[in-house]
Amino acid sequence: MPAPTRTNHIAFQALDMPATHEFWTRAVGLKFSHAVREEARETSNGEKMNPFLHVFYAMPSGEAIAFFDVAGEYERKPDGLEWWAKHVALQVDSVDDVHAMKQQLTEHGVAVRGPVDHDGVWYSIYCFDPNGVHLEVTCQTQAITDADAANAEQVYATWMADRAAQRV
Repeated sequence: MPAPTRTNHIAFQALDMPATHEFWTRAVGLKFSHAVREEARETSNGEKMNPFLHVFYAMPSGEAIAFFDVAGEYERKPDGLEWWAKHVALQVDSVDDVHAMKQQLTEHGVAVRGPVDHDGVWYSIYCFDPNGVHLEVTCQTQAITDADAANAEQVYATWMADRAAQRV
């Protein structure tokens, strides 16, 4: 059975397109790789779709983060999720690169939190882009092994049992 091999892109709506473009090209340093302009039309389920610009910022791997600049009036819909649980994590090659990204972002006026060491596996900093997208810049400091995968099954089972018993 075929399975996805990597992320192609992750997309969000831009609230301030010029600030978004500046953040992702200058502060983060991604390549502005593609733009698509679409006029108003209907979605596949018949809903009205406003005119939009869809832009892509690529990483050297070819994966991208993308944004929609939507024209016209529309209803903003809150998603009801915890702000810290919803984030995009971008990989850098080393702990030194995490520190360099913190410096680079700070020089562009971005408030950066961290670094945070996550269980000795990831080393990360956090910030928000102009649209409120929660960005993590991380370096994986150790490989995830088959033993980790086996442990993940146990952690998952315990968590689900605790949820069912209302212990968490």
